[in-house]
Amino acid sequence: MENKINIAEILKDCPKGMELYSPIYGKVELLEVDSNSEYSIKTVTSIGRPGSFTPYGRFYENYPSAECLLFPSREMRDWTKFFKRGDVVIKNGGGMAAVFDGWANDTYTEFNTTVNLYCDNNTGEEEVCTTLLFRKATEEERNQFIEKVELILKGKYNPDTLQVEPVKPKSQFKPFDKVLARDDDKHIWRANYFSHYKNDYEYPYCCINGFYRYCIPYNEHTAHLLGTTDPYTEGGSE
Repeated sequence: MENKINIAEILKDCPKGMELYSPIYGKVELLEVDSNSEYSIKTVTSIGRPGSFTPYGRFYENYPSAECLLFPSREMRDWTKFFKRGDVVIKNGGGMAAVFDGWANDTYTEFNTTVNLYCDNNTGEEEVCTTLLFRKATEEERNQFIEKVELILKGKYNPDTLQVEPVKPKSQFKPFDKVLARDDDKHIWRANYFSHYKNDYEYPYCCINGFYRYCIPYNEHTAHLLGTTDPYTEGGSE
């Protein structure tokens, strides 16, 4: 069966000198990924000799049904589990999902996490996990994970720090300021008067007739939004 995993795509942003493994050469170091070459993955062996592989890890391009001969390590040979910083990973069978922070050893068999989410909706931080017990989340699963941890931790996920950080309202309102408020982009903007801030990640804006997720100033620049679902893009909270 033809190998369909594009290893070159996985390795293209990895640092030069990163250790990999080949049953032919043993340990090798990554030199570069050259997308213009038929043998795009360039490596060097432990005795300084060059070794090249196709984007799919084959030794010869002319044998498309041949097996992959390049792996993360001798101990870990599954490229679908070669996670990258910021990936959301899910434990096989469920029970835990987490943000991948980096490898805990040079065989890629263990990794570190930042935000962890458990099946009971409790969260934790900085755990060392076994690679083979996890898989990479789909884009939908990743979005669901981030939405849930933001709700539980009452903050906003920062992809740079890989942490859920406290959210401060961007617009500073005073009592009785004229505002437009709504809960999501499917609802129309409604005129209101601001009352006060509430310590609630989901609905931090308290107005005269209730709590809202989004709140922006009502003035000559935003009056055209009243009664519409149009986005607000210049400052404010959305």
